Amino acid sequence: MENWHEDLAKTIDEIVWSQWAALGAYVTVEPCRKAIVDPEALLVATCAFGRLDARILDEAMDWTIANHALLKPWRLKRISRAFGSATRRTLGAVLEFAAEDTDRDLFPGVIKEARKGLGGMEAEELFRREKGRYAQGHKQPDEIFLRWKLLRGNPRVRRHSGRPDTGNPANLMLRLRDYYGAGARADVMTYLLTNEGGSSHGIAVKIKYRQGSVYGVLEDLVGAGIAYKRGGRGYAYYWIEREKMAASLGLSGKPPVFFVWGDIFRAFDMVVSDWWENREAYKNEFLSAERMRDLTAEIIPRLRNAGEPLSRLPAPDARMLKGAEHVEALMAFLDRVLDVLRSYTAG
Repeated sequence: MENWHEDLAKTIDEIVWSQWAALGAYVTVEPCRKAIVDPEALLVATCAFGRLDARILDEAMDWTIANHALLKPWRLKRISRAFGSATRRTLGAVLEFAAEDTDRDLFPGVIKEARKGLGGMEAEELFRREKGRYAQGHKQPDEIFLRWKLLRGNPRVRRHSGRPDTGNPANLMLRLRDYYGAGARADVMTYLLTNEGGSSHGIAVKIKYRQGSVYGVLEDLVGAGIAYKRGGRGYAYYWIEREKMAASLGLSGKPPVFFVWGDIFRAFDMVVSDWWENREAYKNEFLSAERMRDLTAEIIPRLRNAGEPLSRLPAPDARMLKGAEHVEALMAFLDRVLDVLRSYTAG
């Protein structure tokens, strides 16, 4: 199982790197082109998976310093709330590092929220493979991360990051934000252009906004003759004529696929984090089966609701499984999910 977890982390890295490449980070991998990149979800996820890869975290910091104006603070907050405290603290440290580097008061609300619960907490190694070198005083930790009770060396910020290529279909969300501005309309339109449609609640869940904000945008679009709806308040279903709207925005070709990356990344973070935090339990066949059974109940619905290609995957039924079958079934399902995601992201 250890080899499987190592392979899992490596595949997640490939997906994350391909998305950073699409956003303009200075990396030598093929950029994602077939799936929408969600910059806020990607940064939060990198704060989670970066615990196994210092370089990817530092490149994300480099990009954030150069492109902080592209990020929506309220989405960073909403997405990060689903992750563990270590991820939220890492996000706070990354954003504070960017603020000090640029000498600007960046993301004050996100940083303030991330600080909740920090008092009285013991400092811990940020990177899971450090094995106590900072905690034992063998290396000096970075001061900013130390404020967040995270032990790591000084980040390597090379200042090589560029701007996202808005001609890349994967950056449709950012392209529409350029067109529509900073409100919810750009992200609502991103969803409508890449999906059949949905209710205000359903769309809000997918794009990580408050339902009231999404409802207001949808009603404005209907009033302007851009969107259509059927049903009454609270039950209405909204859609647009996608091809016609895409042409009016100068978009061509097959639209990229919309995945709910915040939920996808959180699901895999749960698997990776549980493995690292309970490695002794995973050496026991019974305990590992129990842990994987519990993970299955939360992870599978989260993933199958995170994008149309994933909804088609057959999912194991925990009620029909016994003992080690839980482990094998969840591993096989996650492998299929990663195969789908790689087909849309990693070159």
